[in-house]
Amino acid sequence: METAGTIVCELDLGTHRIDGLSQWVSDYPLVIVNSWSSPSHKRLTLAHELGHLVMHADGYVDDEMIDVEAQANEFAAEFLMPEAEIRHQLKTLKLPNLLALKLEWGVSMQAIFERAFRLGLASGTDRQNFYRQISRKGWRTEEPEEDRVPVESPRLVSGLVAQFRSAGLTNDDFADLTGYARDAVPDVFLPQSGRHLSSV
Repeated sequence: METAGTIVCELDLGTHRIDGLSQWVSDYPLVIVNSWSSPSHKRLTLAHELGHLVMHADGYVDDEMIDVEAQANEFAAEFLMPEAEIRHQLKTLKLPNLLALKLEWGVSMQAIFERAFRLGLASGTDRQNFYRQISRKGWRTEEPEEDRVPVESPRLVSGLVAQFRSAGLTNDDFADLTGYARDAVPDVFLPQSGRHLSSV
């Protein structure tokens, strides 16, 4: 997404209820993803927000019957788990197979099961049983093997900031350039691993 020109920021949104946000700012697509999310969930959120940017760029949809969130979900599912590639792998939806697919595709077991359900490869009863199983195991909110899903962190903004810092710009300069409150600049522009650093 960054290579294609999307500005991606990872921020602590202070709640688990918001996964991400996106909008066009002038000619630039911007995505904010919640740093609280797990790596597999962030990938799905990024693809979902990309769907909004691609399909709902005007900020509205003419047909009121269209569910834009459902559209973005479908886009994300096909983008990350193309039907032509994954369909044959969804014949067995037992937990060990779903866990193996999670590590292969980099999305949650729940996202993979939902993909199977939307493709007509699982029934409503299968879906209920699946969620009962993972709820009993405590996996509904924290799935296993999350630490084996590669972490994909935004680099564009922090890379630009590093270049500007090397040129002598301070946090106050960043605040003036971007319109951010001065005390918010370090949290916005430092990479996740560097947010404990003191202000310049």
